[in-house]
Order: sequence, then structure tokens, then C-alpha cells
Amino acid sequence: MFGRRSGSAAVLAPRPAAVVDKPQVSLPVHDDSALRPRAEAPRRPEPVPIMESVKSEDYFRTKSMIFGALIEAIDLSQLSRLDAESAREEIRDIVSEIIGLKNIVLSIAEQEELLDDICNDVLGYGPLEPLLSRDDIADIMVNGASRAFIEVGGKIQLTNVRFRDNQQLMNICQRIVSQVGRRVDEASPICDARLPDGSRVNIIAPPLAIDGPVLTIRKFKKDKLTLDQL
Repeated sequence: MFGRRSGSAAVLAPRPAAVVDKPQVSLPVHDDSALRPRAEAPRRPEPVPIMESVKSEDYFRTKSMIFGALIEAIDLSQLSRLDAESAREEIRDIVSEIIGLKNIVLSIAEQEELLDDICNDVLGYGPLEPLLSRDDIADIMVNGASRAFIEVGGKIQLTNVRFRDNQQLMNICQRIVSQVGRRVDEASPICDARLPDGSRVNIIAPPLAIDGPVLTIRKFKKDKLTLDQL
């Protein structure tokens, strides 16, 4: 009744082969960042060279020795009666004599530079003189004997100017305030004054100033402001 299937019966169709995904080959990504030039870090501004060269420690030792011998040999009260040019010539003669007696070897340029520095110490404001003579400087800020800053074009810059020691800086501060009949010391460590050209001066002395006297000079502007500057 139930017969066998004939040989001509339909054959089951084979299952389709599973599709195998091809593995994705990741190509190496070339990082060219190493080939790019690195941006240089901003450099710190160099100290403004007030002099053509930075004075060495030997120069300051020689100057200190000659200055001490000069103070012992010169009559400061007599020197104060002379005009600036005559006083400078008097100092020049004595310093030249001291250099000869102590057998100090200096070139002509070094001797002239030394003479200018010593004359500035005795007759003027010492290492501040080159800064005061520059018209492009708006402010001078001294923080102790070894750090002096200037403001030029609205930017604060460190200079190579330095004082012999804090006592020399203090003596110059006293010279400035004495011109207006004042004095700065431990009892009165803060003082305001003016230079003869109208520049405003502020001084803070020890014990309020820890690292030595602090001197600020707001230079008097010789040129009048124009409407554009206002």
C-alpha cells in the first residue's frame, strides 16, 4: 500500500556554503607628527645690556680698592666747592696716581670706564647714571644691590646694572632724599622725593625691605603728550 519512493524522486538541494567574511587588514597609519618641526618654547628675554660688556668680579674688586683709596686721599668738603668738570678732573688725577702706585694694569678703555664709574659714585648717582641719561626709559626699579629693572616701551626688563653692595645703594638713596631736606633710615624707612629734573622717587629701606633698599624712579617725561597719546 505504501510503496517505496521511486529513484526519480527529487533530490534535496545542498545547503549554500556559509559566506566567510574576509579578515580586514588594517594598514599601518603613518604618524608624521615626528616629522613636523616642533614649536620652540618661548625664550626668556635677555637682560638689557646697559654697558657694552658685563663687568667681572675682578673689575668690581679693583674699583672697590681704588674707591677706598680715593676716599682716604681726597677732601670731600673741598671737592664739593668745585664745579662738576673741575671735580671730575681732580678725581681723575688722584685715581691715575693710585693706579700707578698700586701697579694696577688697565687698558685705556678700562681706565676711562673705571674713572666714569668712580666719578658717578662720588659726584652723581653711581650705577644709576647710565639709566638716568636714557630718554627711552620710563621707570627704574632697584631691588637690592644686584637687581635693577627698567621699563622700556611698556615692558619690564632686567638690566646688568649692579651696585657694589647694599651700603652703596643706601648712600645713593640718602643723597637723593637729602636734596629735598629729608632722610631715610630705620626710624623712617619709607620716603618720597624728586630728582632735580622732576623725576619722582620712592625709597623703602630696611627693616621693611628685606633684600636691601628698594628704589623706584618714575622718570620725568621731557616730551609733552600729543593729542594722539592722550
